[in-house]
Amino acid sequence: MFWIYWDTAWSLIISGIMFATIVSHPDSEFAEVSAARRQM
Repeated sequence: MFWIYWDTAWSLIISGIMFATIVSHPDSEFAEVSAARRQM
């Protein structure tokens, strides 16, 4: 039961981080980062 609860909490934390990243960084800026990573 504890593992199920921890897995759910971890999923919520990861989702929150991804949501915050998407909101704080516009699509154009995200595209530039992706392009820079491809050149490396």
